[in-house]
Amino acid sequence: MRNENPNNKPNNYSMKNFKFMAIAALFAAAISLVSCEKKGEEHLNVATFENISVPEVGYTTYSQDGVYPWTSGDFGFSTGLGNEGTYYYNYVVSNQTSADFKDYTDQYHSASGGAVAGNNFAVAFQDNFSEGASLDIKYSNVINYIPGTYVNNNAYAVYAIRNGYAPAKKFEDGDWFLLTFQGYFGKAKMGKVEFYLADYRNGKSLVVTNWTYVDLTALGVVDRITCTLTSTDNGDYGMNTPGYFCLDNFGAKK
Repeated sequence: MRNENPNNKPNNYSMKNFKFMAIAALFAAAISLVSCEKKGEEHLNVATFENISVPEVGYTTYSQDGVYPWTSGDFGFSTGLGNEGTYYYNYVVSNQTSADFKDYTDQYHSASGGAVAGNNFAVAFQDNFSEGASLDIKYSNVINYIPGTYVNNNAYAVYAIRNGYAPAKKFEDGDWFLLTFQGYFGKAKMGKVEFYLADYRNGKSLVVTNWTYVDLTALGVVDRITCTLTSTDNGDYGMNTPGYFCLDNFGAKK
């Protein structure tokens, strides 16, 4: 049965007012979210790696094979150890100040020698064969934007790129060595940031040998970041270019 009571008819003014209030509420929520993100960013604890105790040998060590999770600032990393302590992967913390490379024992050197500031920095090694190998960085506090980080080449990679070091070849025109940061929120892919550690395209001969700031805000709101190294120099067993880079002050503003 149809109700013809005029008091039950919709009021146009009330409907418009309701829509305006709904839009205003959504706008206020968006402003609040951005404000919270900025507030969280301001209180972000940067991974300086200074909280990690480095033994006299000059890099972090462990006594048994396995994967060892650790944190610096608001971020989680891991060190992998195999072959009775002779084989490291993922992130190792180093305080060595030499920029030289003579042999494999110099793998813990940054291309410029030492850290951005302080004593410690991270050396990342991408190993595609060991179980548990991962260059993931996990945001262990409030999910937020990551302002950026400082990145450098490893002395081992620089030597191989400039001179060749079997199985790696000396870079020629057209070659490149690329570090890719991929952001994740849960399982969803967010933004991506690419940074060339070496770039020989179009007549260039760029090899990064100083700490360089990389803006990571394009990753978006994330709770995990993956770091991946790729190169034009590849063989039957994967990338020939030594899969190293150095990291410091992760989460820092420039």
